[in-house]
Amino acid sequence: MTPAEILVISDSLYTLPKAVETLHKSGHSITYINDLVSFAEIRARGLADIAHADAIVMGRVMGCDMAALDCAPRARVIALHTSGTDNVDLATASARGIAVTNCKGVNAEQCAEFSIGLMLALTRQIRRGDIAIRAGRWAADTQGSMDVFGATFGMIGLGQIGRAAARRAKAFGMDILCHTRTPDPVIGAELGITYLPLDAVMKRSDVVNVFASLNPSTRHMIGAREIALMSPHAYFVNIARGELVDEAALTLALQTGHIAGAALDVFETEPLTESPLFALDNVILTPHQAGLTHRAKSDAAVTAVRNALAVLSDEPPPNLVNFPAGAKA
Repeated sequence: MTPAEILVISDSLYTLPKAVETLHKSGHSITYINDLVSFAEIRARGLADIAHADAIVMGRVMGCDMAALDCAPRARVIALHTSGTDNVDLATASARGIAVTNCKGVNAEQCAEFSIGLMLALTRQIRRGDIAIRAGRWAADTQGSMDVFGATFGMIGLGQIGRAAARRAKAFGMDILCHTRTPDPVIGAELGITYLPLDAVMKRSDVVNVFASLNPSTRHMIGAREIALMSPHAYFVNIARGELVDEAALTLALQTGHIAGAALDVFETEPLTESPLFALDNVILTPHQAGLTHRAKSDAAVTAVRNALAVLSDEPPPNLVNFPAGAKA
């Protein structure tokens, strides 16, 4: 087999030994761009690597649209070491015969842990307590916290991460409500999930947790109208995608006290470098880190590499997410 050109665009994969070893054992030529940059930026730098790439393994925040794919005329596969595919123009990739793969499910347990951790930090006022004690104030100066046991855990979406989070919520003795396009009666019975329309979940939940996938139909699915349905004592947690939520509407609700607080790991614009959210003490902000444990990062990178190598070997990749033209049935 003629060695192929593999381009790795990532700020972390080159630091993960198992993925690097798998790449270099493949016998292909490997080039690293150790950063998260757009295809347009690569082209602007005058780098020829992307034009020669037969396979592209890439991380988050890439912006791979139709124009970007013009930069990679030889590409046969774009292997993401993330679960989300909203940064890739899947229709254009499919039309050009480019396979797109992801790492869905690889970090589901880790993301679920993180969402529950944010919920606990938020509802039990852990951040406010930390701020108070650093400022020389003792617990009497902090606000009372919410009981998680017996509270209502509202879910938007029921993918692998959502299911893992629901199992943890059940262990905390929470009542679970869920809005999803595809209710699963077996999982519902196992975990005691009540499936409801979105409005009902927003109204009745003590904590609204977002686990939905981003696509054109779900962008801003939670806007000013939906947030207005929440009660003043309720909290909001989003580890899915920032674009699912109207961030300006959520910010206003937090500023006015319409809801009690929020914990956000994702934002409409990333990286988030300035925001009115920074001034609010009822908000916890983290930099899209829900799935970034050492093991999850390594497993995702290895999965992405194996997906890319499978396509280059004319084998079906385990995590194909599109239907590339000319692909074997």
